[in-house]
Amino acid sequence: MVLEGRSQIAHVQELTDIGTAVVVVADAEIATRWMRCTQADVRALVHCDDPEDELVEAVRRASDGTGYVSTGLSGALLTVMRATLPRHLSAVPTHTPLTSRESEVLQLVRRGMANKEIARRLGLSEKTIKFHVSNVLAKAHVASRAQLIASAAAM
Repeated sequence: MVLEGRSQIAHVQELTDIGTAVVVVADAEIATRWMRCTQADVRALVHCDDPEDELVEAVRRASDGTGYVSTGLSGALLTVMRATLPRHLSAVPTHTPLTSRESEVLQLVRRGMANKEIARRLGLSEKTIKFHVSNVLAKAHVASRAQLIASAAAM
């Protein structure tokens, strides 16, 4: 089934639930919603300005189950992927660089360690770790550990 990109995701889900191979034809705006398309098991994405042979290839690949993303959408999808995939553990959006100790503490925070565990691991006091965590939060312009982890993951 070939659908125009503005189709309701609910309709796409209904079609894929009954085993229909779905190809979505859209502009680059669909890239911002492609996660929902892939969760709905859309098998191929084609840019609306791509040549007809791209659509034919998409239908063929959707039918055989291999999947397909046209060249017209690949750049936009790559941008979305870069924004959603986690980066290196020390990456945090900040205007002030982290010290090496702050980067080390950030890595351990991102692993889910509590201040007490981090202090024990680094041989420092819990108060010192709280100080470093506070500095990292301030430099990253976030108010909580959860926001810190989310902002580092978005980098």
